[in-house]
Amino acid sequence: MTISSGHSGRERLRLRITLLDSEPEIWRTLDVDSALRLDELHDAIQIAMGWRDTHLHEFSELDPVRTTHGLPQIGRPPRRWMPEEQLDDASDGVAYGGFAQQLIDEHGADVASVFELFDGPLYYWYDFGDDWMHRIDLIEPERVDGQGASMPSWSRRVELVAGERRGPLEDSGGPHGYANVLEALAYPGSPQHAEATAWAADLAWPATSVDPDEFDRDGIDRELELRFDEVAGDMSGLRLGAADPVDEAAPIVDLLERMPPSLRSELRRRLRSAGALEPVRIDADAASRMVRPFAWLCERVGADGLTLSKAGWMPPSVVHEGMTELGWINDWVGASNREENTWPMRTLREAVRRYGLLRVAKGRLLRTTAGNRLYDDPVGLWRHLAVSTLERVRSDAEQTATVLFAVELACGASGDFRQLGGVIARGLGALGWRQPDGDPLEVQDGAGLVFETVRVLGDLGVFEAGSSGQERSLRSAIDPTPEGRAFARAMLGVL
Repeated sequence: MTISSGHSGRERLRLRITLLDSEPEIWRTLDVDSALRLDELHDAIQIAMGWRDTHLHEFSELDPVRTTHGLPQIGRPPRRWMPEEQLDDASDGVAYGGFAQQLIDEHGADVASVFELFDGPLYYWYDFGDDWMHRIDLIEPERVDGQGASMPSWSRRVELVAGERRGPLEDSGGPHGYANVLEALAYPGSPQHAEATAWAADLAWPATSVDPDEFDRDGIDRELELRFDEVAGDMSGLRLGAADPVDEAAPIVDLLERMPPSLRSELRRRLRSAGALEPVRIDADAASRMVRPFAWLCERVGADGLTLSKAGWMPPSVVHEGMTELGWINDWVGASNREENTWPMRTLREAVRRYGLLRVAKGRLLRTTAGNRLYDDPVGLWRHLAVSTLERVRSDAEQTATVLFAVELACGASGDFRQLGGVIARGLGALGWRQPDGDPLEVQDGAGLVFETVRVLGDLGVFEAGSSGQERSLRSAIDPTPEGRAFARAMLGVL
């Protein structure tokens, strides 16, 4: 089926994209504007199939990994389209099987011009090592507008129509290697199961699992809409949609901006599917329960302030009162009246100061302007703490780790501190963070960067009972409450 590019209106082309040698078959059907450039079609395939755009690619009229069986070339030379920077390295006029080739910059060709001279199929080759070969068939063209033509209700440049199964994991060794990985994942008794599970967890991040039958049609189509339609030509479309209740300066937007496009796409889909972008709602009773340690200390300091000892510690009576009033004394062994030896109260005071609610001046602990305004406003204090959690961290690495941790909480992830530390380490690694010697980050690196934040969040009741901030180890449970998930969303800047 050939099409003509000489008409005055646009055409919608329906393309079926099939990953060759996938069993069961992995495929997508896309409706695309006939004027879509091939470099844009590359982006569409990457999003639709879930690739991460970390390898070379090209389009070709010939299947590059199939033999030609020695058939002579008849007619015009077949065409290959690729990024301009690959043209110099491509074989000059000679291609697979000895055929003369036309090498074309993909940025200068649109889909209509590709199918104008032949019936297809077109091939898309991604990753010249793993050889992920996609067959692109033109199913049907349809006139969208033009003089005297009816105008179907279609305004999208790229739209996902249908498909089946998730795309393979990047770098899994081609179709057969991916099949072996899935087999190892499916059978816990397999000798390769533990290794495959750990490897897949690294490769799948920010997704939390690998389900070969999963197909998120709505999520993928939303990503295509963001990339090609909602804000065409505006890089902000790579962040979040206009309908999402998130400010442009929100921490989650900053995180998405710093991520590679493929990871950005996967994280947005996960955030939406987990409800992590839902508007933040917190009632006064829930806020009061959560902010009680901060509110209690601010109220106890009072309008006139609290006189500290010569060494700068709070009075013993206040320390013991706090341990009793906040219910911490029941889990404390030993005396609880000296701040320097009673770390729950010591760390509480440090946190309240770090969050800008208290300050020390002339030997007295005083409320700041924010402390005076918020100590008896539980909802306002709750939101202040959520926003300030990221503003008060001490380093870029700690801030990024805390955002990643908030993502996990907002999405409802649970597990022990070691598991979430590993997730944070994987996320940091995907964003380019390494140990000083260049080695990948370890579980303890991820956990260590959020240790202080986790302790404060535990005291705020972000986690279920039994996982408070007073005792924390790598085996401690991290299980966010509904209010805790809302707190994490507020940390991310969801309104």
